[in-house]
Amino acid sequence: MYVKAEKFAQGGRSIGHLDDGRIVFIDGLFPREEGEISITDEKKDYCIADTLSVSVASPHRRKSPCPVSSQCGGCPWIELDYDAQIQAKVSLISELFSDFPEITFEEPVTGPEFGYRSRARFQYTIRNGKASLGFCAENSNRNVEIKSCPVVDERLNDLIKNPPRLNAWELKNQELSCITADDGVLYDDRPGWITVGDRSLPVSNRVFFQSNLILLPKLIEYVVSLTEGPKVMDLYSGVGTFSAFLEDKYDVTAVEINKACLSLARKHLKKTNFFTSPVEKWNPKVSKVDTVIVDPPRVGLDKAVPQMIASWNPKRIVYVSCFAPTMHRDVKRLADLGYKAQSLRVFDFYAQTPHLECVVLMSMIG
Repeated sequence: MYVKAEKFAQGGRSIGHLDDGRIVFIDGLFPREEGEISITDEKKDYCIADTLSVSVASPHRRKSPCPVSSQCGGCPWIELDYDAQIQAKVSLISELFSDFPEITFEEPVTGPEFGYRSRARFQYTIRNGKASLGFCAENSNRNVEIKSCPVVDERLNDLIKNPPRLNAWELKNQELSCITADDGVLYDDRPGWITVGDRSLPVSNRVFFQSNLILLPKLIEYVVSLTEGPKVMDLYSGVGTFSAFLEDKYDVTAVEINKACLSLARKHLKKTNFFTSPVEKWNPKVSKVDTVIVDPPRVGLDKAVPQMIASWNPKRIVYVSCFAPTMHRDVKRLADLGYKAQSLRVFDFYAQTPHLECVVLMSMIG
């Protein structure tokens, strides 16, 4: 089946149209490219397809620097040159937020397109007495063995070349989660420390921590620059990444459901007030907050949270997100409660993929 890709859709696939008029979402074909596709999932109104061959290529298509990228699927945009990736991400976010004509789109923040990832989850196998690492193929349980990975940092690549010998009981589903800390790669539950700017933050493989340590200081600096005090709420605070850079200047309250996160946070935060609770169930009697920082998981805010935030009458809301569609939904809810979407900035934390980190600043109307 032959089709022409028209533009990128939210999520990173390209959009085309079949002869019968149905929309098709295509993996492996970039906008304005033409090629043969194979339908992998068919619905009444749309289909999903893989690309079999490209007959008309984009001038922005390049040869993949990774020999297994077509098998792994972890870097779906690796054959798109980096400038085109950034332009596509800015275009997608601008289109998504086109219903906020008052918002200012600030210059995107970019970094190295390779060697930036400090976290990875490998498939661990032993063959003929020798350990090897790989990645799970996209939409499959098949292991793709690798000799190196262009997007992970140098120390993770060293681990790929020299995997540790582990017993089966040390692994979960043959997965080996790793994070690069100051004193080396952590691949078990022991905690470590990562230096970010002038701070040392505690980490472990049991909790979430940002994977791009090159751009993380710029994200923190930006969030801090948007914060006003004296009273600040840090919701979905994790290990206290933002609180660490705010507590010396402001009265900070951090809320996080994951007890392991707050256990680590207590190792380095000295002035922040901690609460272990789901954010949506934590509603203190607070009459006034100056800035609320939210950094929720991909599902975004629970439907009760925007109203709770608005009840505190904050002057500013700083929304940090790794998933723009749920962020857009929540920004609309906050706008209905009297807040204006003032600015949006893209941080390209995930080069070679359609994913990005965004920060939206909202301010109280009136």
